[in-house]
Amino acid sequence: MKIYLIRHGETTANVEKRFAGVLNVSLTEKGVGQAVLTGEKLKEIAFDAIYSSDLIRAQETARLISTHQAVSPVILPSLREMNFGIWEGLKMAEIKEKDGELLNQWFVDFEHFVVPEGESVKEMFERVTEAYNKIIAPYSKDDDIKIAIVAHGGVIQALMSYLCFGDNTGYWKFRIENCGIAIVEYVMGYPVIRALNQ
Repeated sequence: MKIYLIRHGETTANVEKRFAGVLNVSLTEKGVGQAVLTGEKLKEIAFDAIYSSDLIRAQETARLISTHQAVSPVILPSLREMNFGIWEGLKMAEIKEKDGELLNQWFVDFEHFVVPEGESVKEMFERVTEAYNKIIAPYSKDDDIKIAIVAHGGVIQALMSYLCFGDNTGYWKFRIENCGIAIVEYVMGYPVIRALNQ
């Protein structure tokens, strides 16, 4: 089994460096181009299934990738980015000015701190890993199955931490680029990272 974890293309929020978790933002022209190129890169791979977050930026990326595929994306809200609550749409400088003390609490305990009206990294990690395990559950890890999951930077960081460390302690150890592809191959039942930001 091979799993292809793909981040969405560049968005307006990425360009403006704004927090966009569950906030629906569009791909930029560059982001559309990145998604088209990713579809071209992956067109020789016949995916058995493609899953996507329900947020517009992921759905659009998945749609462009799937134009070369025989399967259409299955939309899963559980693959959404972390909910940044009252920080959605803000820049880091704006959060520091508005909620400096809360931001410090997040830095001190990123795992458990819950952004007001949002969620914690731990909550997001549990949601995403549960979704991942449901996706792969119908298959044997030894099967010649290829699955694409189109999601978000934080989601893929959480999954990489889960696959490499078994928990979320490695969450900040991975940088996921727009339309970066991480490839996970199961060998004798164990996940092996074959590529990152390919």
